[in-house]
Amino acid sequence: MSLKSFDDFCAKIVNNDPTIPQKDIFDERQMVVRSQITTRALWAFVIMSGINLLIMECGPQWCDSWVLSTAMFGAIAYLYWVCANARRGSLFGVNGTATLASQVGFLFGDAVFIPIVILSDKEPDELFENFFIRNGMVSEYFMIALDGAILLTAGIVMAVCIGNHRKKEKAEKENDDK
Repeated sequence: MSLKSFDDFCAKIVNNDPTIPQKDIFDERQMVVRSQITTRALWAFVIMSGINLLIMECGPQWCDSWVLSTAMFGAIAYLYWVCANARRGSLFGVNGTATLASQVGFLFGDAVFIPIVILSDKEPDELFENFFIRNGMVSEYFMIALDGAILLTAGIVMAVCIGNHRKKEKAEKENDDK
């Protein structure tokens, strides 16, 4: 949106122009709230990853895999982003839930298929013998399972929010038809 069109938009709002739909106002508020939440989630990821890097490099290495520990922090930041946007009402845009519904499919796929693919080449004895701790560190197997569980949780939260949003839209549409 250019500065001139934004000024026109603000003038219409101030003058209480009836041609302005409420969704446009909600969309502007939603973008501000969403960008604030995204910034907080990214900062949380950067800080957690930086502290993890410092600990893994200078202190005792706590995890078997550097990549999976960083992936866990990314999954935690994403789960925070989903929950915070759902709580603040900025998870869904004016266009509806179609884009987030596809994200739910990807989250469920990641949570289910990535651990299966990664762990399928391991022998069952090797997998369960060292599932939690291996060589005094958190095992990569446990980290894969934990990352999958966090992504699955984000997918479930998103699916529940999509269902609630669609029910609310359907109820509003039925009320408008009456």
